[in-house]
Order: sequence, then C-alpha cells, then structure tokens
Amino acid sequence: MNNPLVSVLIPCYNVATFVREAIDSVINQTYENLEIWLIDDASTDGTRQILESLQDKRIKTAFFDLNTKKVGAVNEVLKMVTGSFICFQDSDDYSASDRIQKQVEFLINNPETDICFTGYEYFGEINRKVNNFSISNDELREEFLNFNHKKGPNKEATVCASMMISQKILKWESGYHLYFTGRSGEDAHWIYRILKSFKGGVINQSLYFYRIRSGSFTQLQVSGKNAKYAYSWNLLSKIIYKDIHENIDLLQEENKEQLKQIELEACEEALIDKIIELNTLKVAYETSMNFRLGKIILTPIKLIKKLIR
Repeated sequence: MNNPLVSVLIPCYNVATFVREAIDSVINQTYENLEIWLIDDASTDGTRQILESLQDKRIKTAFFDLNTKKVGAVNEVLKMVTGSFICFQDSDDYSASDRIQKQVEFLINNPETDICFTGYEYFGEINRKVNNFSISNDELREEFLNFNHKKGPNKEATVCASMMISQKILKWESGYHLYFTGRSGEDAHWIYRILKSFKGGVINQSLYFYRIRSGSFTQLQVSGKNAKYAYSWNLLSKIIYKDIHENIDLLQEENKEQLKQIELEACEEALIDKIIELNTLKVAYETSMNFRLGKIILTPIKLIKKLIR
C-alpha cells in the first residue's frame, strides 16, 4: 500500500473549451501511479476528438454513443476500474498538482477512513477561497445524513467531485442510483449512502478548484431551463429524511407511488420558495433609492402628458 494504484474518473459532456485543463491537472499530478479514465457521454462539440488525441500510457477511454446524463456512463466505468482508490475530476474544474498524493497519504495513514474530501476554491465567473465547510466525519455526517439544501449563509457545501474512496466501498455502494438520471443530486445521494456505513475525512487545504460558469449543472438549477433541476435539492432532502427517520427507502420499487407524492411536494415547495424570493426582490427594488428617484423624475413627465392630451 505504499504506492497503490488510483483510478481517476473524468466524466465529459460538451466541455471542449475546458476539458484539456482538467485532464492536464490529473496527468501532471505528483502522484503518478494512476489509471485515468476519460469518459465521453456522447458529446457533440468536439470533446471526444480532444480525448482521442491525448497520449499517455495511463489513459483509458470509454466513449458512449447515447447520452446517459453522466449517471449511466460513470456506473459502467466503475465496473472496470482496478485502483485501490478511486477519485473524480469534473471536466470543467482542475486539481492542485499534489491533490491525489495528499489524499492517498491521508487514507493510508487513516485506515479507518474510506472516503476523503478536500478544501476548494471557486474560479471563473467567481473567484473565492472557501473557508467554512465540513472538516470532520461528524460534520460530514451532519451535512449529508441530515441533508438540508437551505444551508445557513456561513456554511458551504462539500464539493462532491473532490472525493476519493477506497475500492471496498464499491462492493457495498457501487455508484449512482439510476433514479437520478437527468436530475441533480446523484453525487450527494451516493455520498449519503456511503457515509451511512463508512467513515469520512477531509483535508483542510484548497486542493480542488471549482469552476463557476454559465451552462454548468449548478447554473442550470437556477436557470429555469430544466424543471427537474429546480426542485432536485428539495426532493433529495425528503428522500434522505424518509430513509433516516422513517426507514423508508423511497427509491425502492414498492414505494414508487409514495415517491410520486414526494416529488409533487418537493416541486410545490420549490415553487413557493421562488415566489417568496421574487416578492422579496420586488420589495427590495421598490424601496430602493433608485426606484424612488425614478418615480420622482417620472411624476412631472406623466402630468405633462395628461395636460397635453
């Protein structure tokens, strides 16, 4: 275990602009004993051609002709990985050069731990170091087992893509649940299942760099372009709550009717949240100095128009 093989999964879909930076950050890791899985989920923008052009003996490729919304493609590759540890790299982010080295050392030095995350920074449309996130097993369990999408303003989410897991996890929790195909939350739900049975840890250093950009899954959740994204976190909260507190796994076939009702409730709650948010924004705008000044300026103009008529 002094130099275990690490499998790195890089799922890609229409990321031709960003993917080379993500892959290079893995190829250039200080830890070299890697198998690097480049996964193309039926891209249409030239991503596959970029992946095919890369030359490194550690690279393995998996090309899909039909888009699986990430879930199916990653699950298929997880059946083929051979590393003692498995980690992920989102195709529009990048990692510090020593990220994998430090995560391997952490898991070897803490053999009771089977899933490890790192600190992170935002870059792209937002550039900011994140300081307040889960840094212990207890905090990770609080975050994922008592999942609440309405986090307080001083607590930021763990970046799921920064995780590294041990091979033995795959024997018990073998990947994403297919229910989350085309939805958000597949990573968080998988980590929730892992942390129910395995201990987690965090390296409190910025080793992962998370890109904020238009068109990403994160941005799609608030864009209104995909209705399922709009209420995904409300729904995930309910799925986890039912499992933890009522011992009901809503994703089992026998609970499909109850799941439909929970989906409707989550959708309605998300709609109410948006209405409240819009009304709050409206009040803030109408009480702002700019709005009041605008009304003062427009009032005499309206009076003049009435007199002319």
